[in-house]
Amino acid sequence: MKRTQQIIFTKSITTQKIVYLLVVLFPLLVSGQSDNYWSRNFNEESSLLSGAVVGGGAGASAIFYNPASIAEITESKLSLNASLFSYEILNAKNAWGDGIDFYDYRGYVIPRFFSYMIKLKNMPGWSIEIAFLNNANFLTESANYIDKNIDILTHLPGTERYTAFVKYSNKLRDDWFGLGASRMLGDKLSIGSSFFVSAKSYDYSYFMDIDAAINPQDNNLLPEVSYFSASYTEQEYLKFNDYRVLWKLGFLYKEDQFSIGLNFTTPSLGNIYSDGKRLLRKRSQSNISDPETGDEIPNYLISDYKEKKEVHVNSKSPMSVAVGITWHNPGNNKTLYGTIEYFAKIDPYRMVETNESESLAVGTIFEDIDNQEWLTFTNGAKPVFNAGIGYRWVISKTLMILSGFRTDFSYTKNFDFNPYAQSKTIKSFVLDKYHITSGLTIRFLGHDFLTGVQYTIGHEKGQKQFVNLSDPVEFNYTEMKALQGTRTNSMKTTLNAVSLYFGATFNFGE
Repeated sequence: MKRTQQIIFTKSITTQKIVYLLVVLFPLLVSGQSDNYWSRNFNEESSLLSGAVVGGGAGASAIFYNPASIAEITESKLSLNASLFSYEILNAKNAWGDGIDFYDYRGYVIPRFFSYMIKLKNMPGWSIEIAFLNNANFLTESANYIDKNIDILTHLPGTERYTAFVKYSNKLRDDWFGLGASRMLGDKLSIGSSFFVSAKSYDYSYFMDIDAAINPQDNNLLPEVSYFSASYTEQEYLKFNDYRVLWKLGFLYKEDQFSIGLNFTTPSLGNIYSDGKRLLRKRSQSNISDPETGDEIPNYLISDYKEKKEVHVNSKSPMSVAVGITWHNPGNNKTLYGTIEYFAKIDPYRMVETNESESLAVGTIFEDIDNQEWLTFTNGAKPVFNAGIGYRWVISKTLMILSGFRTDFSYTKNFDFNPYAQSKTIKSFVLDKYHITSGLTIRFLGHDFLTGVQYTIGHEKGQKQFVNLSDPVEFNYTEMKALQGTRTNSMKTTLNAVSLYFGATFNFGE
């Protein structure tokens, strides 16, 4: 048996009003990144063009894709993308064992995007922009319960009641607050730069509890024992908020029918501050015997917890280089966009670490059990190329159709975390994604309104199971864990998601 749980603005806008908007919008965001860089949605025209706007046409999201294209604006703009809804289904077959699947589905509000672009009257060549955006938003969680009668304790006759409960939750949100500026250098070339503060929030937990107890109907086989239970427990918990800074430097060259853009993004630089830090890891087993000899295997408990100043956080993001080109026909009513971005490698590193307690373990610990750096969580990323294309068709002065496609490859797929053990990483679903977008913008009373849809699909097979609860043994020397079987590469992960967009850009003239 299995159970699965799961806006109108006036022309005059003061600084106080902008701050108020940020305060109001921030709590409305839904927590939640998988191991992908291009999963972001800004709910702006650039999203419907699949982000292929480094070579121009980024609009309000220029501060992110290429700050040099901030200079493209001809009037001040306030962009507020309130968005609608997204529905996502994640299914990982055999994640907990053969025939025991991880299944999560949810509907949620897509993150808000806010931008104010200012065309300066007294400095004609300059344009500036401030923005709040959500760069990553990911949430998945599920729980499973197994209850069956099997003969798993080899030193006891008859069958035992085997129960296992596993619960997984992984939330990541990365909010960026930015300031950018761009300057025209002649008629064709512009240069721009933007500065961001990244506020990353992580909340991850994994819990597994397994018991094998004498079945009451078999008590007559062991009359001298009223109750006996073998158990295994594993628990991980990680939570933190981390604040860092980074810069972008962009260039944009424009001819009559095409433009070329180049954007450099620095890796995250320096830890400004981190808070909300909590870190737990626990593992224990009791009353387990060697399946072959019947000898008792020592009981043990390894458990430690640290928080606040005791925990050091070092969450990194990579350096990246993006190149884009934009071409439009002589009539300027059809435009093709293309962008490719390279993300550099991040060598394996300690993302979270602390000094463990001296009384870390109780009982006799196997030499093969890795209890070194018990509270360390590691991370890293392989180099990744992503590409996107977009198409804009101007039907009339008031209507445009936009569409696009982009890749979104995983940066941890087949990544070697050596010299760190795989067990020190956060359990996650690794899959390549592909995004298809389409929508339209309507100009009404001088302002632009946007609506559209995005479909995302991801699939990956041949992944190693999180745990094998379908074929458990009393003690597994391959895994060095009790009451579970050897994991196989039979997990198949599939993601399907549909997102509906709504946004508005308010134009205020020069």
